[in-house]
Amino acid sequence: MTSKLTIKQDAFVKAYLLNGGNATQAAIKAGYSEKTAQAIGAENLTKPVIQNAIKAHQQQAHNEFIWSKTKKLVALQSIIETAMTEHQEKGMLNASAAIAAIKAHNEMQGDNAPIDSTSTIKVSSTLAGRLTAGSKR
Repeated sequence: MTSKLTIKQDAFVKAYLLNGGNATQAAIKAGYSEKTAQAIGAENLTKPVIQNAIKAHQQQAHNEFIWSKTKKLVALQSIIETAMTEHQEKGMLNASAAIAAIKAHNEMQGDNAPIDSTSTIKVSSTLAGRLTAGSKR
């Protein structure tokens, strides 16, 4: 047997989720007295039926976020593939679109950190002198 939320409990859950987790304000918004809102809000958060409703709403929001992100990544992948298609006469069709889509794709995946690269090459002093034309930089 599953317990259903009352109308006020349902309003409390929705207000609680919308206001970022303030139980007192959620209780007031749901129609509870301002004098008892703090106690009612705290009490509501201990009720399993309300805890389950909050978790269910949070899981649904998380699933929608993941699905939305997945759809965006698939669309970006399609843009990348299309933009990078070779045309017999024109070469790559749209390099700037491909680069922009790859950049957006990387940012969504968290791959946007700058790459720190340092290369050191040893050259003889004679070669260094010829390359820099004697400059002491």
